[in-house]
Amino acid sequence: MYQMFPLLAISMIVFAVLTLTGAVGTEAVPWYDMLFIELPMVSGDLWKVTWGDIFLLSSMGLLFVELLRSTKTGSESIMNHALSVVVFVIALLLFIIVEGFGNSVFFLFMSMTFLDFMAGFIVTTVTARRDLSVAEGVGGK
Repeated sequence: MYQMFPLLAISMIVFAVLTLTGAVGTEAVPWYDMLFIELPMVSGDLWKVTWGDIFLLSSMGLLFVELLRSTKTGSESIMNHALSVVVFVIALLLFIIVEGFGNSVFFLFMSMTFLDFMAGFIVTTVTARRDLSVAEGVGGK
């Protein structure tokens, strides 16, 4: 059951809850633009890390796990890919239609959901083709 659930859906739910409830941030400064930390660099620059940066970093970690999970074959993996398409479509609709989602942070997240389902289908297809060619080679001799 847990293998079927797309992890990027967790990030989308977190973003949606924080954006739609307005519990964090203000109308002038949304939560993803709020400062998380300022780090002085050796160059003299001041690196300003926002909550949006933290959101994207954690979402990239989940994307990495999703890419690792996409190398498995089986019915759970195929269902995961199908649900990943649903997550991408929902993210696309949120980006286009719902106020508060039309920003660069959510666009980059939406791009990650696209990469998740595309990579999943491509890796699964290549793996299945390789498995099929190996099976034909073994059975033919």
